[in-house]
Amino acid sequence: MDTVIVGRLVLSFIVGVIIGFDRERSGKAAGIRTQMLVCVGSALLASISVHIGDAFNKPTADPARLMAQIVTGIGFLGAGVIIKNGNKVQGVTTAATIWITAALGIAIGSGFYLSAVVTTILVLLLNPIAKLQYQYGLKGDFYTIKVPFKYEQLLEKIFDMRLVDVRQRSVLSNEVKALIHSSHQSNREIIALLKKKKVPYEITLTEE
Repeated sequence: MDTVIVGRLVLSFIVGVIIGFDRERSGKAAGIRTQMLVCVGSALLASISVHIGDAFNKPTADPARLMAQIVTGIGFLGAGVIIKNGNKVQGVTTAATIWITAALGIAIGSGFYLSAVVTTILVLLLNPIAKLQYQYGLKGDFYTIKVPFKYEQLLEKIFDMRLVDVRQRSVLSNEVKALIHSSHQSNREIIALLKKKKVPYEITLTEE
């Protein structure tokens, strides 16, 4: 029994390190140490819950009770990394990653090795999918764009052409400032049009 549990802990350690390394490589929070601890801890508790009936000669022991407490604990941990900043909620993906890492630990600790390996591969596809989102304009952020006042009408035409979601407009001294919700792809097209018209501009990532 102990040998089986140790093997599961080693596998959960490897899975946690792989997921954590992938996040650190992308500059994300909750890296190697966090993911490894969550995965190994979940695997240990899951293994104990599976074998606790045999260890204490209690065949009616319910392993789901201890596993349910793992999910509850991870819920509190995940809630701690979610931050609302202006109109944006940050940390949701980090919280979801911690949750799925705990689920992987439970799967490994319960002996579902193939399911854990397949799920790990699917989790590692997260970053390539995110890159495709930005590349093809499927994900947007808030940006502040500034141009001289004399180019106000041109800027409005560009917004209309690109169907940009303009959240706020203001005129400050001799410049026009607009808060927009736009994708990376749309921003590149807007910048290309401004450069083509030789319009001096300033665009920055911001919060609403």
